[in-house]
Amino acid sequence: MKIVGNIMHPVATAGNDAMEAAAKATVDWNSKCAIPQTLYRVISGMPIGTMTVSMRAENWAALSAGVTPMYVDEGQIALQKELGEYLMAPPESSVGNVVHMAGTMPSAPTDIISQTGARPIDNLAAGAWMIDMSNYINQLTGLPNIVMQYGYGVADSTIQPGSMAIVVYNKDTAEHDEATDKLQNDEGYLRRMASVAELFDMSSYFNILMRKLV
Repeated sequence: MKIVGNIMHPVATAGNDAMEAAAKATVDWNSKCAIPQTLYRVISGMPIGTMTVSMRAENWAALSAGVTPMYVDEGQIALQKELGEYLMAPPESSVGNVVHMAGTMPSAPTDIISQTGARPIDNLAAGAWMIDMSNYINQLTGLPNIVMQYGYGVADSTIQPGSMAIVVYNKDTAEHDEATDKLQNDEGYLRRMASVAELFDMSSYFNILMRKLV
């Protein structure tokens, strides 16, 4: 499975106008496209107001077949132009491959998602660490999560090419708080985290918490 994320950074003066424009564009997209979008707003880990649109597809062929007609849809183009007036730059797109799953992945994106990752120094060792940590998080908290690997991007991308990430699905903030308390007070988790700097380039590290809007 592939998960697409289009990150949007509003200008400082946008207020809620960018969010409202993004919501309109997402609702319109979902009324027409076979591959639905989910609109998230960042709670923490990025500049205030940052949003991302997420899509799931089984492979590149399904993704291309689903989204290409939207590139020439006049209504969607108009809404994207309206949204663009409130953004610092065009949305930054990333595509991650799901390489591991711990627990049952929700059939639809949940209200709260956390995403933590970085670019590995040693791909094999980092990949093994990610899978072990993913399984441990699921074992300790019961929360489903996935490991993703990103192949495309440039050096100054928010999520750099080659990065790996663990995405944890939470139904609400209370569930996220409970899981965070368990992890931060667990010796097994803390011991695993102690080796992060040996396996990943920490200059590429990101830790993002998001809430679903649409």
